[in-house]
Amino acid sequence: MQGLKLYVIGVKSGEGNILPSESEEILSSCHHIFLSERFYNHFKETELKDRLVLFPEKLSALPAMIADKTDSIGEGNKKNVAVLATGDPNFFGITQFLKKRFPEAEVVVIPNVSTMQQAFARLCLSWHDASFMSLHGREKEGLLSFLLKSNKGFIFTSGAEDVLSTLNTLREHRLDDYDIFIIEDIGTRREKITHLTFPYLLKEHVSALNVIIFLRHNAPGEYAGLGLSEVRYRAKAGMITKREVRVNVISMLSLKSGHVLWDVGAGSGSVSIEASFNPLGVLCFAIERDEEAYLNLKENIKAFSAWNVKPVFSDFSHVCDILPQPDRIFIGGGQIKKTLPIAFEKLKKDGLIVISAVSVINFIDAVGFAEEKGVEYEIVQINVNRKESIKNSALIKANNPVFVITIKKNKLF
Repeated sequence: MQGLKLYVIGVKSGEGNILPSESEEILSSCHHIFLSERFYNHFKETELKDRLVLFPEKLSALPAMIADKTDSIGEGNKKNVAVLATGDPNFFGITQFLKKRFPEAEVVVIPNVSTMQQAFARLCLSWHDASFMSLHGREKEGLLSFLLKSNKGFIFTSGAEDVLSTLNTLREHRLDDYDIFIIEDIGTRREKITHLTFPYLLKEHVSALNVIIFLRHNAPGEYAGLGLSEVRYRAKAGMITKREVRVNVISMLSLKSGHVLWDVGAGSGSVSIEASFNPLGVLCFAIERDEEAYLNLKENIKAFSAWNVKPVFSDFSHVCDILPQPDRIFIGGGQIKKTLPIAFEKLKKDGLIVISAVSVINFIDAVGFAEEKGVEYEIVQINVNRKESIKNSALIKANNPVFVITIKKNKLF
């Protein structure tokens, strides 16, 4: 819109003097001042009251409202309008949204101290090494990924329900190593800080005006690589997926950050550990019933600081009803005929199961199950030959061939 000068002015959370010092003169030059109901109550008794325009119920309708009000300004007059936004309008704020809708307008941003800065100051914490997420008008699907990838984080919420959603996500996924700080009504007489640890139970109602800061005690370590040598892992004899098979299995799992993976019969945990870093933000439940293998699994998790891997000492059938629903499942052997039907039932819609089968019986059972269900599946045979040194010579020794079966939970007919 030509001729429009749009001021986007930050308002500090709290009471008293909440506007930047230079904004008073600017607001007096504006025909209309668009603001939320919260800010409206602060300015409705001032000399600006006749210029105030409440935001529409849906923020997406704000540009049309601004355009409509601006069109009513007579020709030859300056078309100055202001939008009041919380804190720094460039930080998860409204500036880019308005610039896209008014590409020809002159946009002037006047920031203020952000709620984020105030919140970190209350806790005497630095924020240069923090990660940030906003749940305003956004799906919550990225929340688990954000929590898994961040050691220190800040969440802009859109109400009390976002706090409950965050706490439920932590609790349901057994993420027990977080300190959660809920900062409510910051800068006001009602300001309150609530500190929670696992199991993250709230005892009182949370104000709609809140933000969350979290600290994670056990941050995932540095990326160690993919297809690591078996000697890098503590393992019971025969209870480790060979590196060449492991690389292919992780590729076939097609993991995305925020996915939940069940590793059934995890053994040493080599698949879970490498999967949790490929990509970072995958949450793995490594299920193992053999005590010696389970103890090795725990030691391997510690050695790689693979804290997004949760070891589970149990028979699979005993825990499948209480673990978070998986996006992906890896079965590295065992009794496929018994395990696969249960795993398939628990798998999310459009999920994947990858099976590593050495025995012919397991191969037949896996393929037979997929055929019976009428679902899409793929088979890859992996033949690995390795150099083996003998005295002053070397031989190429063949390992047992492995069938890798990928089953997709989608009907073909």
